[in-house]
Amino acid sequence: MEWIHIPVLLNELVSSIKIDKNKQNIIVDCTLWLGWHAKEIINKMHKNDIFIGFDADIRNLKLATKNLENINNDVKKIFINSNYVNLKEELNKIKINNITWIYYDLWISSLHVDEADRWFSFKYDWPLDMRFDTNSWLPASNIVNTYNEIELTKIFSEYWEEPASKKIAKKIIEKRKSWFKFTKTKDLADLIDEITKFPKTKARIFQSLRIETNKEIENLKISLKDAINLLETWWSIFIISFHSLEDRVVKNIFREETKDCLCKDLICTCKHKKNLEIQTKKPIIPTLEEEKINKRSRSAKARYAIKI
Repeated sequence: MEWIHIPVLLNELVSSIKIDKNKQNIIVDCTLWLGWHAKEIINKMHKNDIFIGFDADIRNLKLATKNLENINNDVKKIFINSNYVNLKEELNKIKINNITWIYYDLWISSLHVDEADRWFSFKYDWPLDMRFDTNSWLPASNIVNTYNEIELTKIFSEYWEEPASKKIAKKIIEKRKSWFKFTKTKDLADLIDEITKFPKTKARIFQSLRIETNKEIENLKISLKDAINLLETWWSIFIISFHSLEDRVVKNIFREETKDCLCKDLICTCKHKKNLEIQTKKPIIPTLEEEKINKRSRSAKARYAIKI
């Protein structure tokens, strides 16, 4: 079966790429998904250039590899089944210490949303899993069944600012006192319905669980720092986010990397040096035409910067 995924901000991303004819370009896609951004990028590359694609989901990786295997065979393609938090470690394994361009598309693919056995939605009665990499970490059910009320409230409120966070967390704890175990999406969806019928609440709670399950915010912070360090001077990093918290992480790290000092001492002791020149004073957003074609693009924001 062929999966259709519409890449967001494709033209904006591809047009930002600089390819040098006089050197080997090494481009890293940290979130390969189904490979649709990658397809256009690989077609721009030259003989002996290297394209590296990361994906924590082995199923995504296999589909993307198939989609890209016959695209511009002059380019060496390397596919890595790992989360982007392991960027530095995985590149070190293949003896790559510097790269010329890197990008992230921080949304789940259409496959995750639309395919029942991926368990990323609450529309059907599926296992409460939500892991990109099913060989690592613990499923979402572990969070719902073991986190205390304060911890649950924190992830529901901080990740999506859900007004009913405290009520839902309290209800989960009460349910657990009767030895109930949350194993299916319906278990949690039904509990949320008991508290509120507001349609966005379930989406917010489930997306908060996905973020916590996959440690998305923590991993992004680590990976961005490593990515900036790996970039060669005058080459760029491009990030597409779909969540205000992710965008805030990107914006804050970019800002930090434009400063020569991060400490508050009269005499600098942190020895931090400026690394980036931001190219987007305001984030890039989809055009109205793109939003009409792809409703999932509406919340997208892109930022990019050049290593200096």
